[in-house]
Amino acid sequence: MTTTTAAAGPVTHPAPTAATSAVNHRAFDSLTADPRKRAAYRLDPYAREGLDLFRSPSDRAWLYTTTFVVLKPDAVAGRRGGLVLDILEEEGWKPLAARPFTFDPVLTREIWRYQFNAASRQRIAVVDHLLGSGPSLLVLLRDTRRTDGLPASVRLTAAKGAADPHSAHARDLRTRFGRVNGLFNFVHTADEPADLVRELRLFSYRTGTAWLRTALAGAPPCTGEECPARSRLADLEADVPAHDLDCAQSLTRLAARSDAWGDLARTYPTPADVRQWLSALAEVALPSGSARWDVLSVLTSWIECNEPGVAPLLATVSATDWRKQA
Repeated sequence: MTTTTAAAGPVTHPAPTAATSAVNHRAFDSLTADPRKRAAYRLDPYAREGLDLFRSPSDRAWLYTTTFVVLKPDAVAGRRGGLVLDILEEEGWKPLAARPFTFDPVLTREIWRYQFNAASRQRIAVVDHLLGSGPSLLVLLRDTRRTDGLPASVRLTAAKGAADPHSAHARDLRTRFGRVNGLFNFVHTADEPADLVRELRLFSYRTGTAWLRTALAGAPPCTGEECPARSRLADLEADVPAHDLDCAQSLTRLAARSDAWGDLARTYPTPADVRQWLSALAEVALPSGSARWDVLSVLTSWIECNEPGVAPLLATVSATDWRKQA
C-alpha cells in the first residue's frame, strides 16, 4: 500500500497489481488494429470508462456486430437523414435504436481529440457553428452482412469512403449520400470497435445509458417507417426548415438581405474573400433559421479544411489492417 497525506487526513490508495496492470495493458488488443491506438486508449479516460459498459463476453461480441451513425445537423437541415438510413439498410446496416443529442465545442473536440490537430484554423472557426446549429441523431446499427470477420464499424468505415471530396469514388457511401463538401458530409461513424467504446461513452453523457443497455440486451433491428430512428428523425426535421445547402443559391439569398451578412455577400462574393467572412463570423452573430444555413453553406464551400502536411495523431484504421491482424 502507498499512503499520501492531505488536509483531511491520510488517504490510502491500493497499489496496482500485476493482474490489473495486465488487464489494462491488453484491454484494447482485440478492439483496434492500430498499436498506437491501443497505447493511447488504455490511458484515455473516455475509452477506459467506456469499457465498463461492455464487460461481458456477449457485450464484446456486440462491439463486432454493431456500430453507429450520427446524422449531423446538416443532414437534418439538408433532409439527407432518410436517404442515409435507406442506403445503410440497403447495404445491411439495420437500425436498433436512436437518441437525439446536441454537440457543443467540448464534445466536438473530445470526439475528434486525435484528429483535430490536423484541422485548419478555418475549419475550427466554422465547425462549432455547424455542429451547434441544431440536434444530431445517434443511431445504433446492426450489421447483417458482415464479411471476412470484419467488425461492423470497420466495414462501415471502409464503405463510407474518404473524407476528402477530391478522393471520393462513385460507390462511396458519402458520395451516395450526396455529400456537398468536406464539412457538409452529413454523417459521423466510429472507425473501429475501440472508437465505438470510447465515443458511445462520450455520447452517453448526453443521452444516458439506459437505451444503450436495452440494445446490448438484444433488441432486434427494425426497418421501415415504424422504426424509432425514422420517427425521431421526423421529429427533428419538423423543427428545422429544409435547406438546399447550395453555396451559389445561398450567396444570392444573402445578398438580398439588409443586414451585415447581406453587406458581406454583396461586397465579398468570391472564395478569395473567405478571410473577410471568417472575420465576420468571429464578430457578428449568425442569423437565425434558413439564413444561418445560407452563411454556413458559403463558408463550408470556401474554407480549407485541413492543415497542409499535418497528419492526425491517430489515422483511420483500414479494413486491410484488420485482415492483416486476423
